Amino acid sequence: MGETEWKHAGWVSGLGKWAWIILLILGVLRIIVELVGLIPAIAAWESARALWDVGLLGPFPVPHPILGLIWPLIGGIISIFLALIIIRPKFSNPCGEKDWETLYGWTLKLGGKNVPWMFIWGIIFMIFGWFYITGVFVLIPAIMLIWFGPRKYEW
Repeated sequence: MGETEWKHAGWVSGLGKWAWIILLILGVLRIIVELVGLIPAIAAWESARALWDVGLLGPFPVPHPILGLIWPLIGGIISIFLALIIIRPKFSNPCGEKDWETLYGWTLKLGGKNVPWMFIWGIIFMIFGWFYITGVFVLIPAIMLIWFGPRKYEW
């Protein structure tokens, strides 16, 4: 089947084309939200510190709130970096051009199998993305191409 015959080409192309921008925006929003939420957390921690010092809140103080910020900041930075360096040129641009063969050819060879990179990157974004949901913007088009695409995927 040609791309004009594939009934999902329009929305898969659109979602894939905009995936890098969505991932970039969500990465920036994640960093902003975490930094804004840190201010009241530090204020509460500092005000409770006097109570820990006299033992009213128990013998073990809660770790500083900045420690809980490390993973979200790393995740946001990784999301932004990967959206710009990997997703845009390797995934979004071919999706926008409906160049399905380029996406089918973008594989990682594991043993005798060809694992599509778009699927792998979608899973990576599920791990590092905000609320573990950002990967769907890559995974949905990837799943549609792999299992419901214009031709059968060759594993």
